Amino acid sequence: MKRCFQSGFSFIEVMIGVVIISVAAYGMVLSATHARGVLRALAIKERAVDELTGYVEHMKGRIADGNLTLTEKSGDFMGETVFLYGNDNSVVKIPAKIYYENITPVYTDSVSYIDRYLLHAWIEWEDFSTPKTKFTKRAEIEMVMLEFPQ
Repeated sequence: MKRCFQSGFSFIEVMIGVVIISVAAYGMVLSATHARGVLRALAIKERAVDELTGYVEHMKGRIADGNLTLTEKSGDFMGETVFLYGNDNSVVKIPAKIYYENITPVYTDSVSYIDRYLLHAWIEWEDFSTPKTKFTKRAEIEMVMLEFPQ
């Protein structure tokens, strides 16, 4: 009796291989898309922190100068709008608002004639990756600044 063997793969083996490769490719595409979204969110957060830092540096200069008005000392709870991506005329834009609380004096046991003030500022923006839930992200900074005598 002669046995006849056929070399190669059967149809079932080929189809199983195609399914395994398809699932692996789908997983790679999903992970690449997720990584891209995470990197974009990180870039937006970095931009928000840069905007907040710039605003706080501006306020530090105003406090050090000693010429803050009563309105400026009472805080900004309405917020100043900045754009983390795009601008006011762009179709795709990510607006954010920078706020700060009342600028309050900090009393210490120091005998120096330099006044110290506490500034607590934050920035808020909507997460662009979840438009249905409207998740608001926030970054905060708090500093004690000096007003130099004139």
